[in-house]
Amino acid sequence: MQWPRYDFLRSLIQADFPAPARLVELGAAPGDQAAALARSGYEVTAVDIGVASDTWAGAPDGRMAQMFQEAGIKSIEWNLEETPYPLPDDSFDVVVMTEVYEHLRDYPVRSLEEVRRILRPGGRLYFTTPNAAYLMNRLRLLKGQSTATPLADWIGGLPHARHAREYTFAEVDSLLRYARLRSVARYGREFHLASGIKGQAKKAVNLLARVRPELGPFIVYVAECTPLPYGESTSRLP
Repeated sequence: MQWPRYDFLRSLIQADFPAPARLVELGAAPGDQAAALARSGYEVTAVDIGVASDTWAGAPDGRMAQMFQEAGIKSIEWNLEETPYPLPDDSFDVVVMTEVYEHLRDYPVRSLEEVRRILRPGGRLYFTTPNAAYLMNRLRLLKGQSTATPLADWIGGLPHARHAREYTFAEVDSLLRYARLRSVARYGREFHLASGIKGQAKKAVNLLARVRPELGPFIVYVAECTPLPYGESTSRLP
């Protein structure tokens, strides 16, 4: 269930940048988040690798493309591990990057440097990723269990669908600083809420994450693009 995450992110974006701000979602599959933002009045560009994009929603081929066309979204097929992105400098008020960063393998900080490049000064990144130090992960490690991508995905799954690496709050802080994006807010959340006993447990975890973000299953950041000193380059990687 992705809608709680979409709703939470949209509430943050709407509070900072009312429509019709210019927005790009990086790693947009299965497309519902970008479509919902477009229907809310934003000028939306969607970037996605274009491989098994509809599989994420368990939908027939062509669903995302049709949804984007109906919502008036500009769609760009691109691998986020290849830089620079085919997007102009200082061109967006908002970059959305949710549940994508953990899939990037080749110097993933490059993607954050690209985020900085395409954001206008004062624009913001809305970012989510799983928390490697989530409470349940800590318990799994104590029991000798793995917290990595399920073995079946490493044996025969789609390579880009695997979690290459998950991060902690402290690591995301460091990555944002390296890319020269200023953190303005951070949250811990449980978005995969359910009913019954399991649902009650997840609600309890969500309440815990509001007090102790580092124990929640999902990391949420809002980070701002601030001006660089005159003559200084955006990228610090070779």
